[in-house]
Parts: sequence; structure tokens; C-alpha cells
Amino acid sequence: MEEIPLEDYKVAFREIRADEEKSGFIIHLFVYIVVNIALISIAYTLTPLNTSWLLFPVVGWGIGMAMHYFFAVAWIVQRLKNREVRAEARYFEKIKKKEMKIVQKK
Repeated sequence: MEEIPLEDYKVAFREIRADEEKSGFIIHLFVYIVVNIALISIAYTLTPLNTSWLLFPVVGWGIGMAMHYFFAVAWIVQRLKNREVRAEARYFEKIKKKEMKIVQKK
């Protein structure tokens, strides 16, 4: 099996994670739309004169949707790059410790 360069692997991994996060957001958005259509239908069918309560779930969940978008979709690539930097730093620390142990044994 042929090995791929590390940078190509990182790019592919970021793309896969970004696609997964986007899919999760789209599912969440679909559920948000369907449930809010149902709530609007219920509100105007059962309480046509008092629909002020409808604002709370629509706006509250809408804020949650915005946060989901920003954390899962818009900022995912930067978060993954930050994790890669931390992982590389941890890897090089381990390599350095192993080298120090080898030098100390000599």
C-alpha cells in the first residue's frame, strides 16, 4: 500500500471532518425548520389570537442554530489546524524525550 504525504493526509482529513460537520448542521437545520413549521401551524390553529409564545422557541433555537453553524461549520478548519499544531508539538516532545533517554543510556 502506498503511503501518502503527511500534508495531503491533513488536507484530506480536514475536508472529511468539515463535510461531516456540515452534514450534521444540515440535519439540525432540517429538523429546526420542520419543527418550527409544526409549531407555527399549531400556534395559528389552536391559539390564533395569542401567538406571542411562538417567538421564544423560534428565536431560542435559532440562536442555538447560529452557534452550531459557527462552531461546527464556519470555524472547523481553523480548529482542526490548531489541533494539528498541538498534536505535532506533542509528537516532537515525545521524540525529544526518547532521544534524551538514548543519550543518557550511552
